[in-house]
Amino acid sequence: MEFSKAVREVWVRDPDGGAIEFEGTWFSWRGISNAARGIDEAFERAGISQEAAIGLIARNRVGPAAALVALLGLRRCVVMIYAAQTPEAIARDIASLRLAAIVGDERDWDHHTISAAHEIGTLGLVARGDPSYPIAPVPELQQLRATDYRLSPPDVALELLSSGTTGAPKRIPLRISTFEQAAVDAGKIYVAASDRPPTSVVFHPISNIAGLTFFIPLMFFGQPVCLIERFDLEVWLDAVERHRPARASLPPAVLKQMLEVNVPAEALNSFDVIGVGAAALDPELQEQFEARYEVPLLISYGATEFGGVVANWTSELHTEFAQTKRGSVGRARPGCALRIVDPTTGIELAIGEPGLLEVQAERLGPEWIRTTDLASIDPDGFLFLLGRADAAINRGGFKVVPDKVAAALRRHPAVRDAAVVGVPDERLGEIPVAAIELVAGAVVGEEELRRHAGTELLRYEVPVSFHIVESLPRNASMKVDLTAVRRLVV
Repeated sequence: MEFSKAVREVWVRDPDGGAIEFEGTWFSWRGISNAARGIDEAFERAGISQEAAIGLIARNRVGPAAALVALLGLRRCVVMIYAAQTPEAIARDIASLRLAAIVGDERDWDHHTISAAHEIGTLGLVARGDPSYPIAPVPELQQLRATDYRLSPPDVALELLSSGTTGAPKRIPLRISTFEQAAVDAGKIYVAASDRPPTSVVFHPISNIAGLTFFIPLMFFGQPVCLIERFDLEVWLDAVERHRPARASLPPAVLKQMLEVNVPAEALNSFDVIGVGAAALDPELQEQFEARYEVPLLISYGATEFGGVVANWTSELHTEFAQTKRGSVGRARPGCALRIVDPTTGIELAIGEPGLLEVQAERLGPEWIRTTDLASIDPDGFLFLLGRADAAINRGGFKVVPDKVAAALRRHPAVRDAAVVGVPDERLGEIPVAAIELVAGAVVGEEELRRHAGTELLRYEVPVSFHIVESLPRNASMKVDLTAVRRLVV
């Protein structure tokens, strides 16, 4: 079933039922229907064609979230504008995108963004948290004046932002058919099988694939959501206590934080499973977490380019292989195929040999898509990620994989997390440098870290320097921002 039809059926099935809870207040399905009607009427008055691409400053607040569902229900192409940047940067995006209309939260319409939109003649709409009146015009931007605004290809549902952890986020087009198939498939992972399911708690940004593949399937199937603007452990635990969700999606950094602050096991006893993505999960961390909380951690692997998850663990796989396949991100999803190829020749490699991962997904078509991930596949079809080929540091002709080095550093008992980046060097071209976040109260020197690294790694893989930082910079999905790390250590 197409998303627009499915979600419209939800709007009328239980119009006064809660769709999105934000900061303790519920926003109804009728409110999302009202948002769709308000957007549609505003576009009709302005003469905006169905083919026009529509911008959304996709902040994790109830107004933009409701507007996202409404725009997709109207089969409008949504162009994501990264909310976690300065107003000046958002204004530059508005100026460069040349869209017919932009929807944003009240806080996003300041003199920078209003001036940029006014300059190109864009219609501006405010997405509000009031379900009876969710869409309002920006007073200075009530008329469309642009005549050369951007049109979207007829089969594109979203222009989605990549994570931006290794550089500037990129917009990747996602076809309507791909998006709908990905939503149905993600629903099999995240949607609870119940007539009256518990409310799910969502903090991943709805502007990127991690947030969308959790949030949108819930909307697709009419399941309520508690939306958190930015992750905070106390806020998340409070939402879990109030709503008792059966499933969650968490990054490894949060799992480690829970263990460190000794979150009581009973705080998580509503969960049947917890999905894990966004970064590599250390097998030792997984074992410690599952032993303490008795909740299976189901790892998944996906990317914006794939429209979601292409490999994952299921409950059945966890029961059979949890002890023997630690470190894997699971098997290929139904409708997906994986293979490993030689980086130079592109020839498929034998089972178990490391190389570049290629993915084939029915929702994208018959083509094999080459990733920049180094990986291997074992005889039982389990995928093991080994790091990113495009992040490899060329240290005087020796290749250093930062993910491998960071994983080794995390095995030191005083290290809470680590990130490794390459910095220029006159003699060797590039050298590895580490940023280290310590466990609370821990004290460790550079020589001790160097000694530990030397016991775990080859000599050329050991970082040249170790920088102790109060906390590693992260994006809203709790992934380490390597661009920001590089600024810290250079």
